[in-house]
Amino acid sequence: MSDLAADNKQSTSSPTSTVSNEDIESSVPSNLASQELQLALTEQATEQELLKAINHTKVLILENAQCSLERKWLVRHLIELRFKLQECREAMADPEHPRNKSSGVSNRTVMGHHLKLQPLLRAAAHRYCDHCTGTIWSVVQAWYECQDCGYTCHHKCIALIVRECAHVVACERGEYELQICPDRGLSFQKYMCAECKSPLMLTAPKGLSCLRKLLFPEWSDAKLCDYSGRYFCSACHWNGSAVIPARAVHNWDLVPQPVSQASLQQLKITAQRPLINLERVNPKLFALVHELNLVRRLRRELVGLRKYVSVCRRATEERLLWKCDRPYLLESSDMYSLQDLVDTHAGELPSKLHSLVDLFTRHVKVECEICRGRAHICEICSNDEALYPFDRVAYVCAECGAVLHKQCRESKGSCPRCVRLRDRRAREANENENCDT
Repeated sequence: MSDLAADNKQSTSSPTSTVSNEDIESSVPSNLASQELQLALTEQATEQELLKAINHTKVLILENAQCSLERKWLVRHLIELRFKLQECREAMADPEHPRNKSSGVSNRTVMGHHLKLQPLLRAAAHRYCDHCTGTIWSVVQAWYECQDCGYTCHHKCIALIVRECAHVVACERGEYELQICPDRGLSFQKYMCAECKSPLMLTAPKGLSCLRKLLFPEWSDAKLCDYSGRYFCSACHWNGSAVIPARAVHNWDLVPQPVSQASLQQLKITAQRPLINLERVNPKLFALVHELNLVRRLRRELVGLRKYVSVCRRATEERLLWKCDRPYLLESSDMYSLQDLVDTHAGELPSKLHSLVDLFTRHVKVECEICRGRAHICEICSNDEALYPFDRVAYVCAECGAVLHKQCRESKGSCPRCVRLRDRRAREANENENCDT
């Protein structure tokens, strides 16, 4: 039925959809094709119709041989019918249930989550409720998904949500936790889960785990989140893993570590955001990691090239700036995203920056006459070679903005333009004094 649900088209204005007989027969074993009209899951099925379909399915299961294709399909279909019956009974008890057409419930806002009702026939393979950790049977259960952080939950779990939207948390904080696993111990949390406040205890030895479950069935094993340094229960920590920003910045350790679901959603949302200022947090890392130092040099060249490309009419027509899928790489060389560090470690970012530098340099120095006309000439050596501020051999004076060769600047010891400007100011000051006298 999951394949059937994925193939059927549905209306975007309403979560309801109809299943054609051709689609039904294509997904059902040939021996059961004649029985499918009585077993089909429909949106408008009443409780009595579902009970009748369940009983009829049970009879068909007993009539088919064990381990046969027909029996396996019937067992799966029986499970879906039972979930559909449970959903029908919940809808009868809850007037705001999405299954009731008069409820008008399609969007909810809870704990910062912008939850949108998902079509019942949308494929939701391997989806689990972020609150109860139960499987979401998309064909028969009403479920919601947050449009900002991807939080998913059953309709019945909406009122029980305790996790704040990861998008809201990331926007309010605006930066990463840059302490490596700031663990304060279970006693600091009063032996309760940091999210749902359920009781926690340390993992028991193998020989005592069964005894502990019998004595304290409501207590859960404590699982540490390597990003936040807090302990969570098994319902809030699914043994997911992610690259920890603090370990990457301080130790260049990009091995994924176990994190809670809340931290995992936050790290996924902020992975593409430039939130790490490496020049301020750990400037020594550039000297230790060759790839990172190369990325910084290439980004500085791109920042200089951008000043030419952004004001060039031909570059605008050719949309050169749109060639870069991460605009912040062209605006500054200090800020990095977590994905930038991962791509640098994998060698993908340096090759991408190399191609961008070659593309922009070819436009400025070779193809575009307008950009070539904005080149500089070194005043010290008077060489006819065109000099650009982004060249590796170029030196840009911080006071007057003159562009010189680095070797010429070191041999001369001073900037000729700055000397002329100082002499002009001195002459103007002397002339003003003579006029006053």
